Amino acid sequence: MRSTLVLVLIALFLVPFASASLTVPGGYVSTSPLVVDDHVLIRSSGTFDGTSPPMVRAYAEGGAVKWVIEGKATMQPDMADLVLMPAGSSACGTWPEQVIIAWSSGLLEARSPDEGLPLWQVNTTVQGWGLTATPVVVEEGLLITTRGGVELRCPSNGTLLHAAETGLGWRNPGTMINGTVHVGDETGRLWSWTPGEPPSFIELEGAIRHAPLAINGGLLVHLQTQRSSMVQWLPLDEGQHPTPSSQAHRLTSGASPGMPVALNGTTAVVADASGVYVLQWTEGGWDATRLSTAPVQGPLRFEGGWLTGSVNAPEGGFFAFAMTSESADVAFGADLRGYGTAPPVLCGEGWLLVKDAGHVVVDVQSNDSSCPLVSSPALEVAQESVDKSPIVWTLALMTAFLAGSTAFYRRGLLSALRWSSPFLLIALVALMPALMGLWADQAPQSEGEPVWDEAWPEAWRGGQVVVFELPNETLAFGGFEPRPTPLEATMVAADSLGLSVSLEDHALGTWVTAINGTTLDGWVYEVNNVRPMIGADAYALPSSSVLVWRLA
Repeated sequence: MRSTLVLVLIALFLVPFASASLTVPGGYVSTSPLVVDDHVLIRSSGTFDGTSPPMVRAYAEGGAVKWVIEGKATMQPDMADLVLMPAGSSACGTWPEQVIIAWSSGLLEARSPDEGLPLWQVNTTVQGWGLTATPVVVEEGLLITTRGGVELRCPSNGTLLHAAETGLGWRNPGTMINGTVHVGDETGRLWSWTPGEPPSFIELEGAIRHAPLAINGGLLVHLQTQRSSMVQWLPLDEGQHPTPSSQAHRLTSGASPGMPVALNGTTAVVADASGVYVLQWTEGGWDATRLSTAPVQGPLRFEGGWLTGSVNAPEGGFFAFAMTSESADVAFGADLRGYGTAPPVLCGEGWLLVKDAGHVVVDVQSNDSSCPLVSSPALEVAQESVDKSPIVWTLALMTAFLAGSTAFYRRGLLSALRWSSPFLLIALVALMPALMGLWADQAPQSEGEPVWDEAWPEAWRGGQVVVFELPNETLAFGGFEPRPTPLEATMVAADSLGLSVSLEDHALGTWVTAINGTTLDGWVYEVNNVRPMIGADAYALPSSSVLVWRLA
């Protein structure tokens, strides 16, 4: 009986809840994955310094990377969503189902979803950078916002049908309503353009970095100002041109607004650094309801009755609010946290989650495996963030007490120790992570001064720099958004430099066992010339620091 109980307790402690995860190379992942039949397309945006080019990868069922395409490295990361355009035809031609890819180099192309083969490619105007706005599928064709204008192109071959010059923009898709295109720019001009006619504009105050929303016969725009933002609603006249904003529908909002989404003809959801709000249009103004206080600076997504978003913070996770009464709200990402702007995407009965550093997780709410990535053997099996150790050590202590007291009553102290000791050992092992966490919280963290290398770019100064002292060379990377722990900063830097990092989870924390395939006697890290006494996943990394990995 004693051995049976031991095995049961060990099983409770060791058996994980499984979910699929992977890390995508090629820089940041700032856009949501695109689910296409039996595979998933994931775009990496490249790195700011151009050392890693942007890429699009197709991950197929079974674990293989079905196809990969590489874009031209630029100083502006690629941040336009991949768009799946259904097969169709118009006066300009016929086209099959295709994936539309807009690159910051100015290249616009269509590729076959299954093989990634090019169907057509065209170059657009580049002013500093090229395409950053997501292409929009409209009845007339493809609506493309360039750096300084707007275009209507034929989906069969990319031929330019109509074009107009507007103001300089960034991540600012257009909206077409009754044949008229509306698009904003960085100066706050809201442009209206009917193909074949000259464009016009109305002056607003602030940058417009999203597609205007069609709400109750007008346009909702969320303007970004220097320290806050402003939600405005502008009625459309008979010619489909916006008129001055309604004073009753002007709403001051928080800083760094995200990209709003319309739920229906009278309701929209906006987000900023102060939270997420549902806005219901009424004659007297907005009926506003706050859903969350989490900061969201990226797109909001409305899919299958769910409103989703990514919390852009050092420990930011994800959320999904049920906009119908049939479902309950869901909070994800206990294992996947950090800076990110891409909202969750439905994949079968699960959700695809991705953060800036390129970590992708499939959060499965049931045992459904219809999402292609779930059954992929090339994916790592990640342990769900359910802490079962309290259950284990409680049961172990209870069993030790019962077994020990029974043996003591029957055969004495020596027998009691013999029967209770295995369960006391299990309790100690289960308690170890909590004890180590307590020790990590209480242990003093020595801080030195960053050691600056004059060969590094000046843009890295004042931020976090990660250095890898490999056997044959030393590599460094900086200039990224600060990360809260050395481990997170290491993974960002390694991915950007094209290095592999092998990790192992232990009761004492996560260990780096190999870097770029090199193991030898193990790896240790230093922060500002000081070696911390706790693991790389527990140490609080200063926002200005030099992190060095070297062989032990």
